Amino acid sequence: MTEHRAWLTSAGLDRARSIDEARGIVATRRGRPVDVVDGPLGEGISGMWLSLPDGEKVIVSSEAALSPRHRQHIIAHELVHILDACDDPTAPPPGPQRRNRYEDPVEHRAESLASELMMSIEATGGVAHRLAGMERYR
Repeated sequence: MTEHRAWLTSAGLDRARSIDEARGIVATRRGRPVDVVDGPLGEGISGMWLSLPDGEKVIVSSEAALSPRHRQHIIAHELVHILDACDDPTAPPPGPQRRNRYEDPVEHRAESLASELMMSIEATGGVAHRLAGMERYR
């Protein structure tokens, strides 16, 4: 089992059949609601996670022309950040973070795990659907 697959399994995300199911799993694990909304984020920023007193908020850029699949990938990326915060109690409290540099190891890891999550979700379809999904996210 790959490291990324093991992480998905330990997080319970290997059971998700949609990005919405993945969001629900993360909300349960976090013990707080996780809402997804569209909003302006500025040029070059496609997604952002905010931890607010009433729950987690994932904001997806309303300014970018995103395909439905790309939008879901952005949500998956932010869900990884939320889970990482659950797993590291020594991490500082999350707040508005606008990282857009994939040279950052945290961002690179989130992107890789989001791709693995998207492949896992797509694997619940037929063989042709699975193969097409794997090609898109590898």
